[in-house]
This record gives sequence, C-alpha cells and structure tokens, in this order.
Amino acid sequence: MKKLTLGLLAFAFIATPAFASDFQVEQTMLLNNITVDMDKFKDDAGKLETLTQKKACVEKATDLDGLKECVSKSHSE
Repeated sequence: MKKLTLGLLAFAFIATPAFASDFQVEQTMLLNNITVDMDKFKDDAGKLETLTQKKACVEKATDLDGLKECVSKSHSE
C-alpha cells in the first residue's frame, strides 16, 4: 500500500508539468493567432475590438478549460 501511494504521488508530480506545458503551448498558439488576425483586421474597428477582448480572455486564462471557454465564447458572439 505504501508503494502504491508513493507511486501515485510520484506520478502526480511528474504529470503536472506535462499538463502545464500543454496549457502554455496552447495559450501561446492562440495568442499568436490572435495577433496575426489583429494585424490583418487593423482597419476593422469592430473585429479589432472583438479580437482585443478575446486576447484579454486568453491572457487571463489559467488552464485549458479557461482557454476553451474563451474560444467558445468568441465563436458564439
């Protein structure tokens, strides 16, 4: 039982950075896409405002679920 508990704890410490890394990669990718779109639509004030709000949401997100919420919220508008 002791080995199982230690194994689970070790797995949790090893897996946590891997999931955090996925979040950082996804967040960086979304921010880069938003920046490209902002440059593309710099003359469209309405689209630029929407992209600015989406960028702020992505920057504030703390996990993958938060990023998914930002993306789904921007598609529903």
